[in-house]
Amino acid sequence: MKKSFIFLINGLGIEKPGSYSISIDQCMPNLARTKETSFFTRAIISALEYRSAYKQFFLGDTYKLELNYIKNNIINDNIINNAIYQDFSKNIISDKKTKLHIFVEPTNDKIVEEINDLVNKINLEKEKEVYLHLILPQQSINEYNALINIINFIKYRIDEHITVGFVIGKEYLNVDLSKDELSFMKKLLFFCSAERWTETDKKLKSLQEDNIRPCKAPGFCATTKCTLENNDVIMFFNTNRNNYDNFLHAIYDNAKEVYNLDDFNLPTYSLVKLDTKYEINSFAESIVYENSLAKMLLKANKKALIISDEKNISLVNFLANGQNYINNPSISFMKLSLATFQNATLINNLLNNSNYDLIIFDYHMKVDETINELKNELEEVDKVLKCVVDACANNHSLFISSLYGIKKTLPLANYNTEVVNLDYEMEIPIFFFDYSYLRSKYSLFPGETNKILMSAMKCIWDNEDIDSLIRQKGLINNLFFKK
Repeated sequence: MKKSFIFLINGLGIEKPGSYSISIDQCMPNLARTKETSFFTRAIISALEYRSAYKQFFLGDTYKLELNYIKNNIINDNIINNAIYQDFSKNIISDKKTKLHIFVEPTNDKIVEEINDLVNKINLEKEKEVYLHLILPQQSINEYNALINIINFIKYRIDEHITVGFVIGKEYLNVDLSKDELSFMKKLLFFCSAERWTETDKKLKSLQEDNIRPCKAPGFCATTKCTLENNDVIMFFNTNRNNYDNFLHAIYDNAKEVYNLDDFNLPTYSLVKLDTKYEINSFAESIVYENSLAKMLLKANKKALIISDEKNISLVNFLANGQNYINNPSISFMKLSLATFQNATLINNLLNNSNYDLIIFDYHMKVDETINELKNELEEVDKVLKCVVDACANNHSLFISSLYGIKKTLPLANYNTEVVNLDYEMEIPIFFFDYSYLRSKYSLFPGETNKILMSAMKCIWDNEDIDSLIRQKGLINNLFFKK
């Protein structure tokens, strides 16, 4: 039975001009040998670290799908039959003084349309106050320009009821809040006495100049009226199962002291069930990701094995199952060990004597020591690759790629402390080898990392709806290929 093998060497990328050159052909002779007979293309990547890279690989661009799901399955005409929505709406309109506080991560300007739809659904009176609080998840200072455009678009397009309240980095607060953090959040949330910037773009530019990542940005107010008062309603307008426990902790613990009440009333809701220790009512349990590995395996009646570092298995399982923590009988895991998988018999058994249809070898390059040790590491990885290449030849599909590149400054060796720059950040290679695809008839097209997963599934599942990177040559076949 034909199978697909995805061999990920995460951190492997295409050298940018000015980067120190590591001869992959010398360090990895088996990869060099495979390159000569494989299809090749490259992908431009946006992921800067493994969490976002995993998400792109297993789910693709989730944001459009999530917004469509929210619009069609949560904020639609059927919402009136939702008991949680009824409770939410009742709490907002029961008292004219009650304010609505909407917490949202501004990762795309399209979110404003869904927020407006929800607010309009409630049929609020004109004087009703609604505040939109922005939690910044962006990891890189390079994202500030795009973030400024998103926030300005949101401010321009939000409903007349809504005002931007405060802005804060998602990772500014620790999981276990310190006394100082609680004190700061009391000022921000309950008194609006933190730093005030009505022109949010100017504040964000100053944070960029100070080299502070958006996710670590200290909170500031865009108005002085967005205080959390007893009986106000809180809504986390989340598009997936986020954890906001640090914010909930700051709200609930400070409320006791500010209101001088143990039984204060701050009804709290979320769109999608939160990953939280608190009892938070949600409009939906989860979002169905049609392109997730779990969903494709279910439709195809196939099974997958993922070989990964033990520390990454929980995250990989969460994303492979469409951002759900479940034990899926279609997806199994093995702990990764380079020494163990340099065994040709083991690899042959996994491919030829197991019931797995798809195998993903998920390896992360260790880039915290020296160039010399990095070369040695690649040689060890290449030994595993040899076993995989030999086992796949004339039998199975093989993809060799990465989920992200690296940008690192390293000394050449322990005995040579000269420092050089590695820059493989923007592009990754994609190698594909399969005996059944003739090079005279097929090409490998560039695409996003999720398309690698979809292409591997296409090799073992004849489904016309799968958008594969492998396409027949010719203008007619590819003039209107899917995007």
